[in-house]
Amino acid sequence: MKEKRAALAISLLLLILTGAFIRRGPDREAAMDKGLLTWQEQQECMESLRATEEDILEELRFADVSLPCDRASGTFYLPVNMESEEWERGSFTSGQKGVRIYLLDNPLEDSKKTVVREGKAYRLLAVRGDVCREYGVVFTGLPILSIETDQEIRYEEVYGSMRLLLSDTKEDWVFESPMSGHIRGGSSRLNPKKSYKITLYKQNQVGSGSLRKNQASLLNMRKDDEWLLYSIYSEDTKLRDKLSLDIWNESGAVRMDSKGHYGYHMEYIEVFQNGKYWGLYGLMEPVDYKQLGLTREGEAQPEDYLYKQKDADVFELKGNHQVEDEAHFEVLNRYLALLNADNDTFAREIPKLIDVDSALEVWIYIQAVLGMDNVERNIFYPARFEEGQYRLYFMPWDMDYSWGNVHDFDALNRSRFSEEIWTMRIAWRLGDRLVELDVESARDKVAGRWRDLRESVYSDEYLRSHIQAYAHQIIDSGAFWRDEAFWYDSQHSEDFDGLADLACDRMHFLDKQLSDPLSYLNIEEYVE
Repeated sequence: MKEKRAALAISLLLLILTGAFIRRGPDREAAMDKGLLTWQEQQECMESLRATEEDILEELRFADVSLPCDRASGTFYLPVNMESEEWERGSFTSGQKGVRIYLLDNPLEDSKKTVVREGKAYRLLAVRGDVCREYGVVFTGLPILSIETDQEIRYEEVYGSMRLLLSDTKEDWVFESPMSGHIRGGSSRLNPKKSYKITLYKQNQVGSGSLRKNQASLLNMRKDDEWLLYSIYSEDTKLRDKLSLDIWNESGAVRMDSKGHYGYHMEYIEVFQNGKYWGLYGLMEPVDYKQLGLTREGEAQPEDYLYKQKDADVFELKGNHQVEDEAHFEVLNRYLALLNADNDTFAREIPKLIDVDSALEVWIYIQAVLGMDNVERNIFYPARFEEGQYRLYFMPWDMDYSWGNVHDFDALNRSRFSEEIWTMRIAWRLGDRLVELDVESARDKVAGRWRDLRESVYSDEYLRSHIQAYAHQIIDSGAFWRDEAFWYDSQHSEDFDGLADLACDRMHFLDKQLSDPLSYLNIEEYVE
């Protein structure tokens, strides 16, 4: 008799809970509070159902899309448009048979922007038969990339799948693809939070059904099958890289007369790996032959080359080549020989090999952003075959050690803030020699170009507004605080106004210095 009464109580409870859905209309057009239990219904649940620690909710869906979950905490994440106070339409449902979902808290009662910024978790109740378990749902203002692989991503290629959930829309707001990935980066590999390269695939429609590359445009960036996930670990504000690369994209990159783009783009996202929250990342385009519009080996005209300086006297030939021999490095070796040649030889011969304006653009850029990590590393050297000969161009890369951040050799692979660097010179040998010897009127070009740039990407207004915009993205999305909580050994600073003040001070310092570039070479250089 006791068992019959318990079964009857559960049946009545399920009837009440089912009514919580029926009274609120269709799923796709439902408000987010569909399935919200009253206080009385919650009490009846707690009395009639048995709580369990078993993970009974394998899949939570919103607007017909499965949401990523941090399994250890039982917290699901839904990306939303943080620029709007209006909540997205749709309801939370279970993606599995026999499990029902009910809201214990009502997000519609709260300010959406406040909820997203603070990362407030709302309670959900999953019910399966006579057992239940509480879960949470958090709203983020950034897109989410969720990666599922059979094993942890390592240095060798690991295969799996990826899902990118957009935050600014709930129409066609998910992109899914098979993928492979591996750890990438130089010194960043030492960090516990890794950076990755991922390759997208799709199934062949005919034939063996094997995988082929899947080219897609992600977050309005280029269409491609290869993407980089930048961990943003060592840099404390999490915005130096994006500020620097956006400045370059609007200055040096657009000065290149090329079919390609001599820069790269990055957008903020949050990443999940195999059911675990993994923090704030930058989704980036790679710098390669496609990005730069270079001719590859075996194509119609003489191939172009792409060199990357990884460290002092350490260069790498990028791209796929059947063989690598001295012929591939002939252009680079000629450049290095000229860089070390006597003044007369350098001044006479270097303009025949390099694009001087490209080099001066990089030199100004390094001075402005304090790119001390780009002096003997993190520079790309595209060599394009033009008018019967090769010409070298220059492009900076990897800008986390910028705007006053330098290496902290007492803390493994960390950065520290330098007070003294703000009034010092960043010595890039090529640019220094061009200015010193006034190659192709380099001094007048630098002074004039600096005046132009101060009206655009190096203006106080540009710097302050962009720093504020990036801070808004990472702070008001809640991602900055989640990243700090998860990667507590990393560095996090929210002194964005202080950074903007220092950046503007650097510009005013350079106003005087770059009016006479030759005298600027006498300023003490920063040495690690």
